[in-house]
Amino acid sequence: MKKVLNFALIVAIELTGATMFTGCSGSDDAVAENNNPNYDPDTQTVYAQFVFNVSTGNQATTRQSSAATQATTSETFRGINNAALFTYKLGTAADGKHLAAAAVADKYIDLGTPLASGTIDDTHSHRVLEMSLPINTNTMLFYGKAPEGTASSAEAEKGYSAYDLYGHLDDYTLASSSGENAGKDISTANFELGKRMTADNKTKYDEIKKLLGGVLTCIINTKIAGTDHVALDAEHYGVAVATGDYPATVTWADYANANGTSPVETTHELYALEVKLAEVYKALTNIQTAQGELRAGNGTAILHTIEDVWSVINSVQCATPFSKGEAVAKKMAELIHEEISLYFNGTVPTTGANKGGAVTDVSFRTVSTMVSTFNNDALWPTSPTNPHPTVADGIGSENLSNFPKAYAVPSGAAHYDWKSDDKIFEYVTNYSTASVGGGSGFTVESYLYPAELLYFGNSPLRVSGEEHKEPTYPNGVGNWKDNTKWSADWINNSHVVSTTRSVAMRNNINYGSALLKTTVGYKSATLKDNNHAIQLAKDPTISSTEEPDKEITVSATSFQLVGVIIGGQYKKVGWDFTPKTTDNTQGYIYDKAIPDGANVIPAYNATQAAPSSPNYTLVFDNYKAGETAANQDKVYVALELKNNSGQDFYGKHNLIRAGDSFYLVGKLDPTTISWSSLGQLSTDHPLPPYNSDGTSIEIVRVFMQDFMTTANFWFDQNSLKEALLTVPDLRHSSLTLGLSVDMSWSTGINFNNVILGQ
Repeated sequence: MKKVLNFALIVAIELTGATMFTGCSGSDDAVAENNNPNYDPDTQTVYAQFVFNVSTGNQATTRQSSAATQATTSETFRGINNAALFTYKLGTAADGKHLAAAAVADKYIDLGTPLASGTIDDTHSHRVLEMSLPINTNTMLFYGKAPEGTASSAEAEKGYSAYDLYGHLDDYTLASSSGENAGKDISTANFELGKRMTADNKTKYDEIKKLLGGVLTCIINTKIAGTDHVALDAEHYGVAVATGDYPATVTWADYANANGTSPVETTHELYALEVKLAEVYKALTNIQTAQGELRAGNGTAILHTIEDVWSVINSVQCATPFSKGEAVAKKMAELIHEEISLYFNGTVPTTGANKGGAVTDVSFRTVSTMVSTFNNDALWPTSPTNPHPTVADGIGSENLSNFPKAYAVPSGAAHYDWKSDDKIFEYVTNYSTASVGGGSGFTVESYLYPAELLYFGNSPLRVSGEEHKEPTYPNGVGNWKDNTKWSADWINNSHVVSTTRSVAMRNNINYGSALLKTTVGYKSATLKDNNHAIQLAKDPTISSTEEPDKEITVSATSFQLVGVIIGGQYKKVGWDFTPKTTDNTQGYIYDKAIPDGANVIPAYNATQAAPSSPNYTLVFDNYKAGETAANQDKVYVALELKNNSGQDFYGKHNLIRAGDSFYLVGKLDPTTISWSSLGQLSTDHPLPPYNSDGTSIEIVRVFMQDFMTTANFWFDQNSLKEALLTVPDLRHSSLTLGLSVDMSWSTGINFNNVILGQ
């Protein structure tokens, strides 16, 4: 996606008085007389100037991902809106302290949009606003976010929305607007990641799942019965078969019987054409759920599946049978062909030189046709507990080949299972992944947009009794935090009194979001697939030299990064931008706006590592409250990749077709990293969460607000062996991994050498 904070866009805030007059403060810290005319003894406030100091680059860039996240120093400042200031009187004994826990503010100040895009740079980084500040204020909180961006026409053509590019929050609440402390109680603050699946799209999504699962179900339940149970003539079927020479009902499932015998000649093993029917049936219905297989159910995968099935069926229906069993198998294939043709278009060679050859150009028939046909399809295996479903007709204009990506979720979000008792294919609603240590509860609604670019400041104050004009304030982050750049009249870590004329937040304002930087590269010129292991599982008698793994020589076009999926993200964070401990659930952040350069995995370079350009994804801090460093969450990241190699290959469980998407999973584990090894993270400001004295709770986690976590992923020779067809559950440590991690840390967190497939 388009965002970041390595370039430390750190905002500093100051409040400056303007003129002088005499008055009484009424405060313990006020003097009997003063010369500050902007002091109001009735309201116990000082009228002052509010000044931002921002360090940022101002050079234009075409690297849109980093531009949206401000990931590098060359990015144009995006601006700040929805900004607000909360002031606190913590008592003079707490001068120099940070707010340690949510508390009701003494005053809330709505700043609106204090800075527009491109309005500041390193040489002129001030913007002055007028406001009043309560006496004895010694700590302030600042909140803001970058203005929402828009998708260009070129980006929209790629299927990217503004939310994909710039992130989206469903809720940005600083304090509740109701109750006794309306607008001031930050314990009610809520920042919530945006849900990708809207209610309207969810309705369509569910109907499409019902339709596709139903279509597959009717096809797999094809049978010879009723009016289809006819005598077979020798001229067409090769062998004449009277109606009394084979059962009145023969189902496709009958060919996959445990005995391996012909359903027509029950004492004979399956004939060659019957074997083909049996093998296709088994391949369709043998979904290895217990071993963690998730069968791809997106539109492209369905078309590839039908193409393969139809090709085998066409070879059977065009064959010349040599027995009664094969003649009936030919009849069965013809009926399966007819059933498939009700729902799909395709070029089916039934005559000529290519008779019985592979089916090509497979596509969905019109959705309205498919819905009408399915709703009246008698091949649904109806039972008292499994009535024929009805698909609503409101999806007639949907593009099934782009399902479910048309709804802003990954292609792997749609996967299905085989219910052997009911003999139906059913799309998974609750992702129950017991085979990888998970449970249920995650649904397609668990996919979230990346976070937005957020700002947070928690700071004690500098105060001065002198008037300071705008040009006298330090410019830039480095100068702002350098005490030597401030004149001697400034008192650091103090509080506002009636004679105060200038006030500044001591700390810079920092990002409230965290950031993941992702790169991908090859550590081998050739990659092996999982063919030998899969064939060995089918036939344990093969030798170690038989059925070798396919080797794919990779180029810069072999595999494309099309998405990054980040597990274990809590949907809601509170006032300090750490996860809420109540009324909170986890979800997957899905970043599909992979910019040019980041989506290209460069060809293998034997002399120098050559990863892709970085992709940046804004996330929330994933601190796990109440847990030690050893128990902080591991984070699973799935790379969504497209197979552009031009070759089919075997992944963990199944064949991954050319043109299909697949997934590799990696684990980011912070528990072996010490806080001290990260450097002085709290030198300029204490990182939330806080101890009771306002200092940082120094516990490492994968994502920490205001810091960038780097994950450099690498394919090695065996990475493809762990490829998965659909998105796996990313929450638990017992996942089958496609990546391992060798971590090192620099600025922020750096997972430097992530090997895919180990």
